[in-house]
Amino acid sequence: MAQEALGGDERAFAGLVKRHSGGLHRAVARIVNDDAEAWDVVQMAFLKAWQQLDRYDPRWSFATWVYRIGTNVAIDLIRSRKSRERTHHAGMEQRLRLVGESQPASHVAEEGEIDGVIAKILPVLSPQQRAAFVLREIEDLDTSEVAEILGCSATTVRNHIFQARKVLRVEIERQYPEYLPASRRKK
Repeated sequence: MAQEALGGDERAFAGLVKRHSGGLHRAVARIVNDDAEAWDVVQMAFLKAWQQLDRYDPRWSFATWVYRIGTNVAIDLIRSRKSRERTHHAGMEQRLRLVGESQPASHVAEEGEIDGVIAKILPVLSPQQRAAFVLREIEDLDTSEVAEILGCSATTVRNHIFQARKVLRVEIERQYPEYLPASRRKK
């Protein structure tokens, strides 16, 4: 289908949009932490993909290429938010895993409760850390694919994820100590 789109076939490109919109939206929504803005980012990503279709190398996955475009647009959006000092973010709507911590010892958290915690702490990450963490740990993409999407090495992706986990654990400890294993709680 990507080959046909490269040849200018708008219907083939529409098929690619239909095939990849959902997954791209899920990833972008987690990166920008706003469902409505995520759809805007997805739309912009596909518009850019159409305009720059001559840059697409068919040796690579179309999904990887469009995810890279979408991730870059999402990172630009986050940076513009920071420059305008927009610090309040809408809640996340998809279930996110807690940053490698075990379930709270005191109680089993409800999914919505975990979503809220993750939604509140993900914005503390740098845009690159957030993108790497979301794509690898939440969307479960291979490290090599995340590296291609972000335009960096696999080592850099692993470093971003390592640093993201470290920062998120500190934030959980600071803001939500009840989610820490009993052995890590301050007494």
